[in-house]
Amino acid sequence: MQSIQVSSICFILGLMLPNFAHAESVHPAVILLSSSLIFLIFLSVYVIYKVRRSLRNHIDKSVD
Repeated sequence: MQSIQVSSICFILGLMLPNFAHAESVHPAVILLSSSLIFLIFLSVYVIYKVRRSLRNHIDKSVD
């Protein structure tokens, strides 16, 4: 499941990078916005992973 998410993120990045390579000039605001969106995507995947792991550990604990 997690490998599918990582591969989809890599696919999206692979589609975006050639567009920057063929651009005559990229405005710094576009670079900043793109990098911040990529960072937020990675951060959201990390948070979802941690929440799922925490919930799984909580459910697996036996009730005493």
